[in-house]
Amino acid sequence: MGHVSRFERANSLSRLLRRIRRENDWTLAAVAEKTGIAVSTLSKIENNQTSPNFDVLTRLCEGIGLDLSELVGGAGFATFAHGSRTVNREGDGIVYDAARGQYCVLSGELAQKALLPMLVRLPKETREPKVVDGHAGEEFLYVVNGPVKFYMEPYSALLLQTGESVHFDGRIPHGFVAAGEDDAVILAVCEAARFEREKA
Repeated sequence: MGHVSRFERANSLSRLLRRIRRENDWTLAAVAEKTGIAVSTLSKIENNQTSPNFDVLTRLCEGIGLDLSELVGGAGFATFAHGSRTVNREGDGIVYDAARGQYCVLSGELAQKALLPMLVRLPKETREPKVVDGHAGEEFLYVVNGPVKFYMEPYSALLLQTGESVHFDGRIPHGFVAAGEDDAVILAVCEAARFEREKA
């Protein structure tokens, strides 16, 4: 697959969101109610006036019943079926820049899968991150290159070194940040939200 430019991602997302709204006869207000995202933000996404952050993408997935790969990579993905297999070589994946770091969505060509694996590069930070809202399902983080400071309410911050991991309830607000002298890399595996699309 390889790297997908910010323009290509935004353009693809704009078309996909507009198509889904039309197919379901949803207004922007209806999508806003389903996702908790402001109508003004949804309008800017559809008109390529903003590039949504990773948390907004997650809320879109959960609200309108999409696999994250469909949102960041566009349409045309194969549904995960019996005997499916996909391989990512080094440098493959759908790359998405977010406030917390750079996300590389793996197995992106398979839609409606149970697991969503991502490599996340966390830039070296000097301040602690704001804990963000949670999302549906379980999540597993494995530190490929650390250390990483992990936050989850109501626990104290947890320092994870290279080779260590944490498995947690993704619904609880959480966050993470590089805690060393260099960028950190984590493998994040989320339980992909699977919803039946509701007809208005």
